[in-house]
Amino acid sequence: MNSAVDYSGLEFLNKIKDGQLPHSNMANTTAMRLVEVAKGNVVYEVTPDERHLNTLGGVHGGLYATVMDTITGAAIHSMLDAGINFGTTDLNLKMLRALKPHHTYRGEGKIISIGRTLLTAEGRIVDENGKIYAYGSASCLIIK
Repeated sequence: MNSAVDYSGLEFLNKIKDGQLPHSNMANTTAMRLVEVAKGNVVYEVTPDERHLNTLGGVHGGLYATVMDTITGAAIHSMLDAGINFGTTDLNLKMLRALKPHHTYRGEGKIISIGRTLLTAEGRIVDENGKIYAYGSASCLIIK
């Protein structure tokens, strides 16, 4: 067993957090690391660097969106049984402050609603003092 479908979402995410399974390629690209997992809640750490800068030298909005999609999706995944897959149907994001390269931030995802086929989660990106840099939500559809 070493695939996402072999474990419940919570088991799978805990194996990633504990180093028993690798982080996704996207997590490597975005310099994200899963650090906390509980049913319905996740925390990733993200440290933007030069790879994430736009042409003006700021952290690209695409990184915010990727972090938000990851943290909300992982919160949803933590609620699913083995063999259940899902996909994001919408992603909403508000960027409040500029992320700084080489600073570590927390991406915190939390379940809002669990339906039979549609699950919704919220997320926020915060600094070490809890100051919010972005917040948002996503809905995911169960894929059978």
